[in-house]
Amino acid sequence: MPSCDEQIILEELNQFPEQILSRERSQAILKGVREERGRLQKVNKRRMYYGWMAKGLITCGLLLGFFWMKPFSAPAESTSSAASAPEEITYFAAAQKAIQDASGIQKTFSFGEIEKDTDSYSVQAKDHDTREAIVTFKPGTTEVLTVFARFAINELPGPYHTYVETAQEAFKDTKQQVTFQKASFFKGEKEAYFSFWTEDKQYVKVDIPTNKVTGFTLYYNLEDVDQKIISTAQTTLMRLSNEKNLSFTQAKKRSDEREDKWLLINKQKKYDVMIGANTGQVYEVGHETDNYKIKALNEVIPVTKPLIQDIFGIDISGYTAYGGRDWGGYILRSPGKPSFSIQLGNLDVGDINRIEIE
Repeated sequence: MPSCDEQIILEELNQFPEQILSRERSQAILKGVREERGRLQKVNKRRMYYGWMAKGLITCGLLLGFFWMKPFSAPAESTSSAASAPEEITYFAAAQKAIQDASGIQKTFSFGEIEKDTDSYSVQAKDHDTREAIVTFKPGTTEVLTVFARFAINELPGPYHTYVETAQEAFKDTKQQVTFQKASFFKGEKEAYFSFWTEDKQYVKVDIPTNKVTGFTLYYNLEDVDQKIISTAQTTLMRLSNEKNLSFTQAKKRSDEREDKWLLINKQKKYDVMIGANTGQVYEVGHETDNYKIKALNEVIPVTKPLIQDIFGIDISGYTAYGGRDWGGYILRSPGKPSFSIQLGNLDVGDINRIEIE
């Protein structure tokens, strides 16, 4: 199972807006890279938990570099039915107490599952298929490692509404009047925060000790986006598709460790561009087009070199390509330089429909 922090992030990612990038395709590419790296360097395969959204995630970002992934843990042991009743009762009670102690919110959760691995014991409460609460403990003890819980806004005590106000203030530049439907609480060894969600799945993360916004995904009106950003996005798409008269129907802004990023989307025509809000750096471009095709591994560098140079301003001479159509795409690597992922559309055709700088 994921480590404590990874599991919490995965829970948060489940709430993000629908992504254009196919998570299954991205995971297939990265899975192949891990396997190739394992054969070349004779190391254990490493796990990848984040696709493109992560990124945004920024953010919340949330895409970990696949060369530094944590090795697979031993398979998690689920004890929801096999555990002895006393053990279940002990951990379920400890989890309930941990949430109330950490958050100060007196809400009862229906804990019903324990999962064990070498890093932690995870005690979970679910509402249908959604995890409503997760508390992780140091293995074999009731020493709390992390606490995660979901709350309706009206379940938050009065003093916590200052965090709601901070989250609402983050929407000022979007010119929206928003109402939050729910909040997620997280506390670990090094951080504690609330994430607030709107009905249309915009979110703001607020650090509890400082009451400052530390992550977000916000929707903007296109007329409120810097025209230079829109122009860069249009030019980028034209280089991949050779089309003109490109326009966007949605604009989103996301936090990220490197810099905040704009995501400009035309959902109907299925193309999008991600651009740095401060630098104007293109981070990702996707378009369903067959202008560029890759039939074999030895074609990857020759086909993508001029395209990557034109879009990202980086010369990939000396890079090595890994992957194949059975992975859904390719990864381009060179020591000490940015990596690129190439996603294919129709695997029989081998058409490039997404390029991302890692």
